[in-house]
Amino acid sequence: MDQMNVPHISFRKAPIMTYVEETHYLHYRPIFDAIKELLSNQEIFDNCNFEFTPLYHEGQRIYSEQYNGKWWERVQESLPAESKILSIILYSDATTCDHLGKSSEHPIYLTLGNIISWRRNKPDAKVLRLSSNFEGKNHLSKKI
Repeated sequence: MDQMNVPHISFRKAPIMTYVEETHYLHYRPIFDAIKELLSNQEIFDNCNFEFTPLYHEGQRIYSEQYNGKWWERVQESLPAESKILSIILYSDATTCDHLGKSSEHPIYLTLGNIISWRRNKPDAKVLRLSSNFEGKNHLSKKI
């Protein structure tokens, strides 16, 4: 598995600092590769909306998704007719790395606001974009 080379799901590694003779790295994926991974999943793509879609309930305007909002409507009207909006959501979620809760990381995930929310909340509708970890003589090196 470690020998597989699939360009759009591969991480790159960049040294960010050296402290007490240990180098700390940032593991990252180019943003276009992360988006490509999401949109290449047919089930996710089928649950994406790229057009402004107003919703009404009993004559009242309601908002349940990003593409129902006034901002989306204004931006879409300002774009050429063939253009589409791609709403990128980046967020961090703390992850505990040991059983005692003393070591944690804060990876950055990417998902798309175009994906309907019930589908966006499933694990495969999020991709890991950035992660730092420690590699050196006193730390375990782990692959994400």
